[in-house]
Parts: sequence; C-alpha cells; structure tokens
Amino acid sequence: MHKLVSVQDLSFAYPDQTAKVLDHINLTINLGDFLLIAGNTGSGKTTLLNHFKKELTPLGNRQGHITIDGTPIDDLSKLQSAQTVGYVAQDPQVQPVMSKVIDELAFPLENIGCPSDEIERRITELSNFLGLDQSLNREINQLSGGQLQLVNLASVLILRPKLILLDEPTSQLDPLIAQNFLNVLSRVQRELGITIVLTEHRLSTISGLANRMILLQHQTITFDGSPTDGIKEMFKDDRLTYFIPSIPKLFLANQITSNPLPISVAQGQAAIQAANLKFIPTAKAPVHQSNNEHQPLLTAKNISFTFDGTRNVIDHLDLTVNRGDWLAIIGKNGSGKSTLLSLLIGLTTPQHGKIRFEQQVVWKIRTADRIKRISFLSQTPSLQFTANSVRQELEVQANQLKLPDPAQQIKQLVAKFHLEKILNQNPFDISGGQQQLLGLAIALMAKPDLLVLDEATKGLDPYTKVMVGNTLKEAQQNGVTIIMASHDMEFCAAFADHCTFMFDGHLNTLLPTTAFFANNFFFTTPINRIVRDQVPDALLVDDLTLESEGR
Repeated sequence: MHKLVSVQDLSFAYPDQTAKVLDHINLTINLGDFLLIAGNTGSGKTTLLNHFKKELTPLGNRQGHITIDGTPIDDLSKLQSAQTVGYVAQDPQVQPVMSKVIDELAFPLENIGCPSDEIERRITELSNFLGLDQSLNREINQLSGGQLQLVNLASVLILRPKLILLDEPTSQLDPLIAQNFLNVLSRVQRELGITIVLTEHRLSTISGLANRMILLQHQTITFDGSPTDGIKEMFKDDRLTYFIPSIPKLFLANQITSNPLPISVAQGQAAIQAANLKFIPTAKAPVHQSNNEHQPLLTAKNISFTFDGTRNVIDHLDLTVNRGDWLAIIGKNGSGKSTLLSLLIGLTTPQHGKIRFEQQVVWKIRTADRIKRISFLSQTPSLQFTANSVRQELEVQANQLKLPDPAQQIKQLVAKFHLEKILNQNPFDISGGQQQLLGLAIALMAKPDLLVLDEATKGLDPYTKVMVGNTLKEAQQNGVTIIMASHDMEFCAAFADHCTFMFDGHLNTLLPTTAFFANNFFFTTPINRIVRDQVPDALLVDDLTLESEGR
C-alpha cells in the first residue's frame, strides 16, 4: 500500500518542559486509511496530530523524522502543505475567516491562485456533494454548530487534499448532528479516497467507521490495529474500560461471546436476539431525597431575549430550579442553551421577564457578591483565563474571592483535578481537556450556591468524565445546586437528577432523569435503545443484569 505519512522515532517535549509528551513514536499511515487516535486527556493526541501539518507543528524539543507523501514535512512549501494536508479544529467557531459561506469556500482557492471559473466550478461541485448548495449565501454567524463544522470541512475539501486531520470535531455537536457529520466524513473517505486521521474520545460511532485505531499511552503507541480488537484490548485495563462504548462494554462485562463484537445499536439488538439473551434491572440503592427538594433557588418567569429584534432566541420561558438539584438542559446546537445560561447568571439581561436568585433579581446583585454565590463555566473556558500560568490563574481567582487560606484551597483543587503536571504551563497552551479541568477548578473554588456549566465534559476523556461527575456530585451533596447544558447523554443519565429539552426558545417539562431518557427515542442512551423492550428504564450498562439462563 502507498505510504502517505511516515513517522520515525518521533519524540517531543514542549519548551521548558523536561517530560516528553511523545516518546519514540513510529507510525505509518497509508493512503485511504481512516485512522482513529485514542487516548486519555493529556496523552499527546493533539500534539501528535499537529505534527502532521507543517503550519501547526508545535514549538519545542523534537527528535525524529516525519514525511508526508515521501517529502520531509519541513521541506513542504506552503502551497504543497495546503493542497496535501487539511485540518479541521475542535471548535467550529475558530476556523472561519469570511462572513459568508460562499466566500469561506472561495477564500482558500483564491489564496492558491485559482482562476475565477475554476473557483466557481469547484464550489458548485463540492456544495452539491455535501448538501451545502442551499446555504452558500448564508452568513457564517447564522449557522448552527453542525452546519459550521460542515462548512469548515468543505473549506478544507475544496483544495482536494490527500489527508484531512480532525481534532475531536464532534465534541461541541449534539449527538444527532455529530452522527451526521461523521457519516459525511466516512463518505468522503470511501467515495473520494481521502485519508482521514481523527482524534476522538467518543468511540461509539467512530469505531464502526474507522479501519484502524492507535492508542496513545505513556507518551507512546501501545496498540495499532482494528477498532474492534482495540476495544477488546482496552477492556483488559481498568482505566481504559471507561473508554469502551456502552454496547460492546455490555457484552464484554457480561462475558457474552459474540463474533463480531457488537458496536452499533443494530448489531447489539441482533446479537441479543440471536443468543436469546434476557436482561433484568439491577437492584439499586434508594435515592436520597434532599430536605431542600422543594425550596426554589432560582426562578425565571416569562423571559424573552432576542439578538436582532426580530426573532426571540428565548421566548416567554419559565424555569424553577430547586435548591440542591442537578438539572441538565439538553438540545440541539443553536437551540438557545448557552444564551439561556448567560441570562440565568446575570451576564445578559432579557428584554422581557425577570430572573430571581433567592428572590433577588439576578442582574441587580452586586458583582462581588454574585461571583461568590454563582459560578459559571463557559463552553470555551479559555475565554475566562487571564494569567500566564495555571498556578497564577488559580491564584488570581483565589485573590478575587478573598479566600481565608488560598494556598491550601488551591492545593486541594490541584490534587482533585490532577493539575500538578501543568501548574507552570500557560493555560492557553494546555490541551482542551486540561483547560476544561482548570475551568472547573476555578468555578468550584468559590464553593458557590449555584454552579452553571456550559458543556462541562467537552474535551474530557471518559475516565476523566467520571472523575468530574463524582466531584460535581460531591459538591452537590455539600449544598451546591447545578444547572448544566450538555450534549453528553450518558453523562447526564449517570449524574443529573432532572433533565429537560430545549427547543424553539422553550423548555419542555422537567422530568426525573430516568423518565426523561426512557421516554425519548432519539435523544437517549445506546443501552436504552437496545434493551428498552426488556428493561424500559435501563440507561447505562450498570442498570442491567444478565439472567443466568440467558448465557
């Protein structure tokens, strides 16, 4: 097979860091591969991916050799690099440079000197292939996250590269939009023969599309093979079992032999029927009911908000959140979840209606008092950073809050969120997952009454998600009320007390988490999809027990 990328004995450490991020990496990527790079937060996935694009190669101490299509990467001209290797970032908002879709597609072609008739022909062909033909004249800022990520992919594809790199491209997309995006990506690989290299924490969909998976651990590659074999290998490691998608985990955990190992819902259902497997609910401990269960902490009455004066993003919305609750707000990209959160914490003022926090209008609370009682984590934590190191970032927040023993409290948070190794790094240079952990540490430092989280698990590996969920649950048990907007169905199912769906500026009725997901068909968990006929309330692997006679 034709070798497209060759990595020989690559080692790398960031400036002023003695610890290597990558250590003796050897890898060959063949033309037409769909390669998944898996690993936990901080394992070096993004660092390795960036080494395949000359313009993204990080600064630091590097050893080893990388060639792209037979040419050393440092010898590629800007034109060669642009036409050979494309890149799609994690955050859909950071890539576009033009105001309209058609201009965004034309921009890279103009940069390489394409004649105008060639530009028109390429845009026409590609927009029809991707289904963007009806969106060419739309403003970029009017697009949803999924549409914007598709435009980002199109702006790369229009140069007809041999290799496309994607760094967790679905981490900010809702599940259905993420599925659609990955299906498009698979079509690009199958029908156009373009090589795909992608980092991803959510393996459920990708493992059914990719033909190869490598696993990064301890700064090097510990597995290289088929995704199915990789999942079986991961099951042998207690920490890596968190990475395994719930459907194959159900079969592996119950020692159910099935060849091939089911990955998708359809495969799982077929395997259950073929083996005549019978599941029953797992006995659960009774849920502790808070004494404050019916004491409202925050109320929103008839609130409306518009950006342009013509369409309400939030439309006559009502919400009551009781003290001690954990509410998850679920909805598609562009449904208004982030706007609602900014209203609830007083960063934005509605044109109509009132939001009260303990009977006080939230935007009238003095800022110094509000930051002590209400903490907020943006879906882009770096927007809240101001210091030159992680340590300084924590110290700045501690000083603003006037904590009585800041050094001790910072020490506790550093240990809780495993920030020891990055304390001296610039917060803008650490990985997206590490930025998320730093943002959570800062948000919890105040020990607030209300914690508002916008996509709290974005960029986190599955093991770290569980750690974060347990940490937040501990905070909740100590009196913190949590409101969270999230696309992560399984995280919500595991930790939230109540869930609601946001659509067209409204919130549906708040329901207990089990009732919410059990009554959904599309926005639910994979486990619920495959066993709802047997155990309608099952949401997670731990909710099920295999009857012995069904083995």
